[in-house]
Amino acid sequence: MLKTGITGQQGFIGTALYRFLDEEAPDVKLIPWRKDYFNSPQALNTFVAECDVIVHLAGMSRHEDEELLYKVNMELVDKLLEAAGTCAKPPLIIFASTTHEPKGNRYHCSKRDGRLKIDAWSKDRNTKTTTIMMPNTYGPGAKPFFNSFVSTFCHQVATGESPQIIEDAEVELIYIEDLCQEIYRVIKGDITENPYKPRGGVTVKVSEVLELLWAFEDDGTMPADGFPRKLYETYHSYIP
Repeated sequence: MLKTGITGQQGFIGTALYRFLDEEAPDVKLIPWRKDYFNSPQALNTFVAECDVIVHLAGMSRHEDEELLYKVNMELVDKLLEAAGTCAKPPLIIFASTTHEPKGNRYHCSKRDGRLKIDAWSKDRNTKTTTIMMPNTYGPGAKPFFNSFVSTFCHQVATGESPQIIEDAEVELIYIEDLCQEIYRVIKGDITENPYKPRGGVTVKVSEVLELLWAFEDDGTMPADGFPRKLYETYHSYIP
């Protein structure tokens, strides 16, 4: 059994990943996480010592003070590595970053620098780590106006509002269940590439997403498969 903990277990991806592993991964034993563990070195050390694998999702994604955001995210990495350093056999750390690292705002910089710090720490100790370079993630459970423009558009169409396209760019998307499956493959050791970009994503224009949502609202017929089916399931979860 691979004893696995998920920091940020209460967030959109953390909640979905915990449920997926609980239901679909018989070789994984979940070690419950509490968000106040980062405030207690003893509790954090105990949690880390119990884990063979830690998926590090916890972090601040938005704040008006970008320097504070960067500082908080780097401090979480530092605390996790400090706790892992107390273990006779440190756990595999799977770090959640983003394909948007090159954008260079302070959030994306915290992801890049957190990844580099974990890689350097792992190299010094001859341990393993993998960073998941996640595209924009969508699916049931995502918070409108926060997690993804897809969740915002789904909520707005489902409640009779009119979404506005700020920039009709091409975006790379991955469905939450597909992302969970990919993370599970890393947990099992099927994927050792570092960094690793999950498979199963699609690239679409923002306007194409909205056109599909309007079609769902008008027609109501579930598509057979592929991205339209996954988008429909996401949209349907927002209907009041």
